Amino acid sequence: MVEPIDLRMAQLLGDENDITLAQVAAPTAPAKSSDLTLSHSPFEDILSRAVDSLSNISKTEARANQLIDQYVKGQADLQDVMVATSKASVLISMAVTTINLAVNTFKEITQMQV
Repeated sequence: MVEPIDLRMAQLLGDENDITLAQVAAPTAPAKSSDLTLSHSPFEDILSRAVDSLSNISKTEARANQLIDQYVKGQADLQDVMVATSKASVLISMAVTTINLAVNTFKEITQMQV
């Protein structure tokens, strides 16, 4: 059986043990307005989530570097190193693309004439 692409991407980018097919395929109920609580402002919340995401990318990159060092010492398998470096590469590419799109969007907004 071929797994859905969402599950494969989630497994590639996240922890495989925490993700099940039911979690990916299950529809989520829309959040009620009373369930949404913002700490300060929507911009601050989005910015704090972005910082947390970049922190997770940094941890993934550090883990890949650690596995490379272990492989050089003969303490890790090549497959583990390749998976970790691939995860880090994909996450970094997605982050760079997202940041570039955000910057371009901001530039377009600031250049609009009112």
